[in-house]
Amino acid sequence: MLQKADFFLKPSELPKTVGLCWGILNDRLELIKLSEPLYKLVKKPISAILKQPLSNAFSMLTHDQIDLTNHLSSQLINFVDDNGHALQATVTPIEESSEHWCITFIEIELDKAWLSDLHPDYHQAIQSSDDWLNQIEEVINASGDMVFAISLKQALSLTQSTVGYLHIFDEKNNQIVRTTWSENVSDYFTIAKQQTYKADSGIWAETIQTRKSTVHNELTSISENRTQQQGFFAFSNHLCVPIHYRKKLVGIIGVGNRDKPYTQVDAKSLSIFATILWHSVELPRTMKAVSRQSSIIKMQKEKMTLILVQLIGAISEALELKDAYTAGHQKSVAQLSYLIGEKMGLTPEVLEGLKLGSLIHDIGKLAIPSQILSKPSRLSDAEFGLVKQHPEQGALIVDEVEFPWPIKQMILQHHERLDGSGYPKGLKADDIILEAKIIAVADVADSILSHRPYRPSLGMEVLTQELLKGRGKVFDAAVVDACIDILAVEDFKEEEYVSSLSLAPVVFLEEYHTLEHAESMMKKAKMDVAVVLSEKNRNPIGVVDNHVLAFWHSPFLNTAAERAADRSLLNKRVHQVMVHKMNMIIDHTILNDAKLTMEKTNASYLIVQNDKQQVIGMLTWRILAAALLNR
Repeated sequence: MLQKADFFLKPSELPKTVGLCWGILNDRLELIKLSEPLYKLVKKPISAILKQPLSNAFSMLTHDQIDLTNHLSSQLINFVDDNGHALQATVTPIEESSEHWCITFIEIELDKAWLSDLHPDYHQAIQSSDDWLNQIEEVINASGDMVFAISLKQALSLTQSTVGYLHIFDEKNNQIVRTTWSENVSDYFTIAKQQTYKADSGIWAETIQTRKSTVHNELTSISENRTQQQGFFAFSNHLCVPIHYRKKLVGIIGVGNRDKPYTQVDAKSLSIFATILWHSVELPRTMKAVSRQSSIIKMQKEKMTLILVQLIGAISEALELKDAYTAGHQKSVAQLSYLIGEKMGLTPEVLEGLKLGSLIHDIGKLAIPSQILSKPSRLSDAEFGLVKQHPEQGALIVDEVEFPWPIKQMILQHHERLDGSGYPKGLKADDIILEAKIIAVADVADSILSHRPYRPSLGMEVLTQELLKGRGKVFDAAVVDACIDILAVEDFKEEEYVSSLSLAPVVFLEEYHTLEHAESMMKKAKMDVAVVLSEKNRNPIGVVDNHVLAFWHSPFLNTAAERAADRSLLNKRVHQVMVHKMNMIIDHTILNDAKLTMEKTNASYLIVQNDKQQVIGMLTWRILAAALLNR
């Protein structure tokens, strides 16, 4: 006959894959037996924890927290372990022995209510941290050391820590190339001015090796018998996070000596801060743009809105700097989205969120390779597949930020369509929030109306046809109506092209013309540039300008011999002396692109062609500057 015990698993029958963390304690709180999963959780040598006080395994578990006098019921204890994980320990008396207890451990979520007093309130920290934003201009204009010193100071404030460091890391050579300590480091350690550090030694070595955040709430065993020269400092506790940029480890930032233990929440928050920090270093123009806007942003009613607007503006500018071909796209979409929402009667609060969400709706493109974003031709299916990941990538980037508006949904859903044909989730109709429906229409409108390097703007007529074709099917009908009404009366996205300017004329030369002919024709026409045309197809093959003429004139004095030399030079054919490399643009280039081309090539003029490759004139700095000034 079956006995009662036959219905239950014996300890030896418990599957190893269950991963149950348990141990046996004696009345001195020593671990006399433990499971393999518990050993793996502690991450210390077996000799350091078996038959040793429980506090050797978990420094936060002491005699004061466990009541061994109660032999009738179990005890629950919540704590943070030495690696920053939130655990719940259950201490249960063993019926067969009055001197032994069973202790089990489970890992719990960091958003449990009891943990709220173990880490700082980061929402309050963000609201009160506008010192960092106010110092942006100072950071940008400061020397390299001051940039990191100011940023490290903000990291200490964010995590409520007292001391910290920032290492700049050379991944290629696996070396720490620069170190900045917090200003008060001398209160804790004596550090030589020229002291250098190794990447594979020290309290930061695990972070460099794994490329992941590391929490040390108990450093005794790690730093025992090791020196500062080896990179081991007597922190009471320590948090170290990697700084990643373009999939490379570029640095690490560490903080320590906080009254409360560090948790994984601290690690995530400091990682987000480190990412923003490095973009402030790598993208100074972005940070300057944010600084210039600060006076306008400070007029917002709430300080939280102020900070979020500045951060979102920085991210939007960062993305535009990466994707040069669509520079200004997000701002244009935000402008049109706001006008559409305003026409539809949305509240000021919703409009503010709509504007901010549309400003970073393409933030996920930060995760897309630059060579794909800047490709001047159509993308392959594989490349477009990568681009289609940007809504989900963008949602992941802002996942840890709690906005007062549905920013994450706007980013994730702005390519969804009413009939389910969109991506990434194939949402339909009411499953898509209104703000995302508005951004979707504004996004399509700006794309069609915008100039691209491989085509001019397609115009309002094409846009209207596209929107009406999808009205009520793929696009929200009310949003489409509002968009068309706005664009019918608004001067939206009116780009001025080079073809609209009064270009300077050029002299046309044949290949057989001599240098003397060229000089005479240019002088008679009072022009500084001549274009040499090929004899066969009449295409431009080179230019002769005043610099070329000056180069080929004899540098000698005006004697009979020198004059003979000059005549010999002037008989040279223009195809022998012309400059083959020509700075040319097409006539439907927008003025800003023309300006960028002239700046990049350091040219004083650009030869302008039409679609048939015929030269129609010359664009000079004087003409371009006057046009830009009068826009």
